[in-house]
Amino acid sequence: MYFLPLEIDKPFFEKLRMQLAPWTSQPNPRKRRHASPQTADPGISQPDTSSQDSSLLERRRGSRATPSRSLLRSRGRVPHLPAKSQLQASDLEDEMQPSQGETFDTTAEELGSQRLSPRCEVPSAPLFQGLESNRPSNQSYIDLLRAVTTEDSDLPGTITPVRTEDDVVEQPPPSEQGPGVMRPRPSVLDTTAAQDMSLPSPSLSPVTAALNLRNRTSYFEENLGEGHSGPPNFSEPFRRGHDSLSDATMIERPIASKARAPTPAALEENTLGSLDTQPQAASMMSIPNMVDTFDAMPSEMQDFVMYQLLKRCSKPVLKFVAEVVNPALKCNFLALLPLELALNIVGRLDVRSLCRAAQVSRKWRQIIDSDERSWKRLFDTDGFTFPEGELQRAVREGWGWQHASRPDDWEQDLGAVGNVPSDTEHSVGSHSGISAGLNSREHQSNELALAPARRPKRKAPSKGRCKSRKQQKREETKSVSPTLISDAEALLVAASGKEGPYAAAHAAAVAVPYSRVGLPSLRNLHLFKSMYQRHYMIRKSWMQGGTKPRHIAFRAHQRHVVTCLQFDTDKILTGSDDQNINVYDTQTGALRKKLVGHEGGVWALQYEGDVLVSGSTDRSVRVWNIPEGRCTQVFQGHTSTVRCLQILMPSEVARASDGRPLMMPRQPLIITGSRDSNLRVWKLPRPGDPEYFQSGPPLDDTDCPYFVRVLTGHHHSVRAIAAHADTLVSGSYDCTVRVWQISTGEMVFRLAGHTQKVYSVVLDPKRNRCISGSMDNMVKVWSLDNGSVLYNLEGHTSLVGLLDLQEDRLVSAAADSTLRIWDPETGLCKATLRAHTGAITCFQHDGQKVISGSDRTLKMWNVSNGKFVKDLLTDLSGVWQVNFNDRRCVAAVQRNGLTYIEVLDFGAARDGVPESQRGHRIVVDASGNEMLDTHDTAMDLDATAEE
Repeated sequence: MYFLPLEIDKPFFEKLRMQLAPWTSQPNPRKRRHASPQTADPGISQPDTSSQDSSLLERRRGSRATPSRSLLRSRGRVPHLPAKSQLQASDLEDEMQPSQGETFDTTAEELGSQRLSPRCEVPSAPLFQGLESNRPSNQSYIDLLRAVTTEDSDLPGTITPVRTEDDVVEQPPPSEQGPGVMRPRPSVLDTTAAQDMSLPSPSLSPVTAALNLRNRTSYFEENLGEGHSGPPNFSEPFRRGHDSLSDATMIERPIASKARAPTPAALEENTLGSLDTQPQAASMMSIPNMVDTFDAMPSEMQDFVMYQLLKRCSKPVLKFVAEVVNPALKCNFLALLPLELALNIVGRLDVRSLCRAAQVSRKWRQIIDSDERSWKRLFDTDGFTFPEGELQRAVREGWGWQHASRPDDWEQDLGAVGNVPSDTEHSVGSHSGISAGLNSREHQSNELALAPARRPKRKAPSKGRCKSRKQQKREETKSVSPTLISDAEALLVAASGKEGPYAAAHAAAVAVPYSRVGLPSLRNLHLFKSMYQRHYMIRKSWMQGGTKPRHIAFRAHQRHVVTCLQFDTDKILTGSDDQNINVYDTQTGALRKKLVGHEGGVWALQYEGDVLVSGSTDRSVRVWNIPEGRCTQVFQGHTSTVRCLQILMPSEVARASDGRPLMMPRQPLIITGSRDSNLRVWKLPRPGDPEYFQSGPPLDDTDCPYFVRVLTGHHHSVRAIAAHADTLVSGSYDCTVRVWQISTGEMVFRLAGHTQKVYSVVLDPKRNRCISGSMDNMVKVWSLDNGSVLYNLEGHTSLVGLLDLQEDRLVSAAADSTLRIWDPETGLCKATLRAHTGAITCFQHDGQKVISGSDRTLKMWNVSNGKFVKDLLTDLSGVWQVNFNDRRCVAAVQRNGLTYIEVLDFGAARDGVPESQRGHRIVVDASGNEMLDTHDTAMDLDATAEE
């Protein structure tokens, strides 16, 4: 193929026009396209080639309008104008036609060695002499077109023929051509130049498009900056030759279309030359050849070619390339690593990262969901706790198979009949494989526990004994045998003893070995992830405006004041100034027990497990067995009202050299503070310990087997106490705060600074500090290292009677109807909660929310920003006590002079309670049955229950 770069200015074009002037008298060849074959000069004999040329030309016209190169070669050279000129298309047609009767008798022999390109072939003339020396060494197709079509180029106004090896075709001898043979010329519009000029707009020309591509600045050049010629990682030959290569070096030569099967004549012509007289734009048919060529390149050449292609791409194309390439470069490292290392990596992620990672692939989801130890750690870190019996229920009902992620979803009982197929070995074994090698001791005990549950697989039924669906369903129903449940219960007992999350997960796999919940490809047992999800959704529902909790209310203690309140998932305990302690069912509100024995009002109580300790104005401390409802021990010693008490459980303070935890105190203790200005310490009786009753003040305290010591030093009533490990802090009406060492009874510090009575104290063991609130409107932060005052928290304008420290947030409540949120580290006030109209009588917070009670309402606040969220209870006469856990809020209030216990259950939806039973107040009687809410009734529900 010949490429003829042209650079034509106006003088040159006028000179070329003068050379072509003798041939402009011929009529338009387009009008003679269907004329009879040309006749030769008279008297000259010539071969009969008209039929052959005519048939060949007709085949060419059938496929393309442009004559083939071989046909033009047999008829001589035809002059051709450059792709861009100053003439119109009609002028070109007139000027390029030969005169009437004139023939083309210029042959290749006359042209000599000047072999011209078919794109611009003109007769030999002095104009073309001396051009071989001006041939460029490395010009691309686009550069040549640019040289032809640019008027202000730096190249001289010459015509330089460029020859390639593929285009070298030997010319037939002059004797075979005949001097008088008429050589028909192709139509002017069959050439690229004429086609471009005949378009209605120059912007439609493919040449113009190529030039625009040539002149456009790529995003690579914009980002890389000036002076950057190529990628830095190319080898030296590519970097050295990059500047000399034009942007069109990667454009392939046109490839002939192969839409139809070639005929023998076409194959013969292909051996002589290309089917086209003009280079064509790259077509769809040439893409396979381009791909094959790219595959055959060495890697360095492929890098260079890809860089050149990307350099010419627009921004949308580059974005598409990035979307395709980026996923291919990702590495599934968790699937490649051993399971132990993968779980070690997963265990270092937070909850949000774990949930996102579980969406990457099925493999990642399986690894993350089955990492029971990591989910148990996150469960404890975020402050969630298992209510009594919840873990056993989750194992029994198959919560680990479920994904109740929406607010209206709830955990179903998959352990019911008909949910487990008969072949369960695969499901149990699949989950067992996850924990293999992670904890060998747990794994071995689990294998022993799982051994009785495994049964031989059923044999495949024969063809003649096909069972109906009803029979298969019956067999599946029978598969849930009591053996599986008993094995699961036994395994769960072992899991609870070792506190192993994998052991609990195996117990769940035994109880419900298979589930039909969700997609089969995503079914995987994840017990502690489901537990975390359940508690997280319940906690989130507190702050959502559209949540409808289950609200039950029941009468309590007639019209008396509730002085103390504590509850859990199973029971609610209230103490009142009516000398009684009542035990209610948390679920139904039914009255279970009434603990009678105190001879005065009950002002303090606390329980651990089934052991309850209460203090009263009768100056005694009583220990109760809650399930039985009877008093087991009575401690005497105080000479005035027992105003405050605390059950102190052992906690870890350090580790021994052999790794054993050091616990303080060494056994559970009871610490009481009284208006007699003393504090007393007793051992907490355990279930089964001997009963002990003291009828009056003992002559010798050591006569009581549970007595430990007396802490003396205060000069007035002990109003508040706080204890942790071996440290006890007490606040008194003598305006001082004292710090005690429990194990020795020694007073460590006497913290003096308040000017009036101290009403509340809290311990901050994390920072080794204590905090006190006083009637002098001050909150003081004390250092337990040296007993000095670190911060004076000012802001309240009245008595600071309540303090609570949780999750690195200190909240204080005062009689000025405000609450304040403080940073215990710096002593800065983060927010002031203003909405109540009276003194704050009770409050509690958990780091996420604050629930406070005042004269007529029970309000909830957001701790993070200090904003009011909503009213939980309204239209009240008073709020005595409030307490809440992860799921429920229990408040002792007064309505129309009557005392009620109000229970708000924000997790009722997770237990499947229908919406019709949520969102409104339901009043129940002493038996837990719904009743009409009549405020004017004089019926005493407590007396009815007692009868």
